[in-house]
Amino acid sequence: MSTHIHHIAIQDDWEMSRGFGEYAVATRGTHLDDEGFIHATTADRVPQVVAQRYGDLALPLLDITIDVEHLRSAGVDVEWVDGAPRILGELPMSSEVIVAEHPIAR
Repeated sequence: MSTHIHHIAIQDDWEMSRGFGEYAVATRGTHLDDEGFIHATTADRVPQVVAQRYGDLALPLLDITIDVEHLRSAGVDVEWVDGAPRILGELPMSSEVIVAEHPIAR
């Protein structure tokens, strides 16, 4: 499995979470508490996720690159279901876990 996974975040959701130090949005319009995990994807599937899940949305998006080993070291596990990663807890917004934040051009 990859050492890096990706999460697509609405930029406003991501920025609002900074003050808490953790991010708990599972996916568009859904909180971690309701879904049970944070949706993630692999690098090659980012364009597909953006098109399918966020294609009709005009808000700015970010591609968040996450280091799986550092995430696990922070006490948050990742499970793989049908080739897609699921983050099983709140995402720590530390520089060790969050490798990069890239705006998504659309």
